Amino acid sequence: MTIALADGGIETALTDRLHQELPEFAAFVLLDTETGRQALRDYYRPFIELADRVGSPLVLDTPTWRANPDWLELLGYGAEASERINVAAVELLREVVAGAAPRVPVTVNGCVGPRFDDYDPARRMTPDQAAAYHAPQVAALAAAGADRVTSVTTLDAAEAIGVVRAAGAAGMPGGVSFTVGADGLLPSGSTLAAAIREVDGAAGIPPLGYLINCAHPAEAARAFDAEPGGGGIDADTAGRIIGFRLNAARHDDDGPGDLPSDFAEGLLALREVAPNAQVFGGCCGTDVPHLAAVARASRP
Repeated sequence: MTIALADGGIETALTDRLHQELPEFAAFVLLDTETGRQALRDYYRPFIELADRVGSPLVLDTPTWRANPDWLELLGYGAEASERINVAAVELLREVVAGAAPRVPVTVNGCVGPRFDDYDPARRMTPDQAAAYHAPQVAALAAAGADRVTSVTTLDAAEAIGVVRAAGAAGMPGGVSFTVGADGLLPSGSTLAAAIREVDGAAGIPPLGYLINCAHPAEAARAFDAEPGGGGIDADTAGRIIGFRLNAARHDDDGPGDLPSDFAEGLLALREVAPNAQVFGGCCGTDVPHLAAVARASRP
C-alpha cells in the first residue's frame, strides 16, 4: 500500500529548529509578521521537498491548532481575527507548495484544535455546542480552500461530533484525530473503539476517517488493546483508522524521545492493527528526519 506522508510536530519544530517563540503553543501568531511567515515557510518546505524526492503524497496541517475563539481571546485577538488568521494559514500553505514542488499531490488539512487542553467533565461541550463553537473556524478554513478539516488532539467524542457536523455544514470533508494517554484511553476515559462508534453514529455525515495523534507509537498501539475484557478492537472499527501522527517520546518522558529510525519502526508497525491507515506523520518532538526515516522504512 502506498502511504502518504504528513508533516511533523509543527510547534516543537518551530521552537527547536527555527527558534520561534510560541505563546500558549500557538503557531498561528507567526502569520502576523513577515519574519514569522518565513519561519512557517521554512518549517513546511523540507517536508514538501522530501515528498517530492520520494514520490509520496503529502498531507500538511495548517498552523491553526490554537485558532479557535478561547485561545484567540487569551492571546489578545478579537473574534473578528478568526477568519483572517485561518484564511491566511491556508493561503500560506498553498504558496509554499507552489514554490517548492508544485508536482507533489498535497492535501491541505485545516487543523481544528480542542477548546480545552484538559478533560474536565464540568466544562465539556455537547455535540451541538461544539458544532456552534467550532463553526466559524471551520467555515473560514473551507472558504479559504482547505481540502478537508480535522478535529485534532480530540479529547472526547462529543467535540469530535461537533467539528464533523460543522464541516458538513460548510460542505467540507471532516476527519477526527483522537489523542490517547499512556493507558491507551482517551482523556475522557473512553476507549478508542467506543469513541469511533459514537461519532460514526451521531455525526450525521460520518467523518472520512480517524487518526491518532499526540501519543507515542507504543501508546497508540495500546489503544487497540484497551477494550473491555481485553479482546481488542474489532476489525470493522480498526478499519476506520486512516492514519497516525505521533510523538517521539512517551507521555511524561523527558528528552528528545526515539531516534528517527526507531520512531519510524514503531509508527509503521501500527499498520498491523490498522490495515487501512495510509497517512503517517509526526506530532510533538518530530521533524523532517523522523519523516525521512518513515519514507525509507515504508519502501518495499
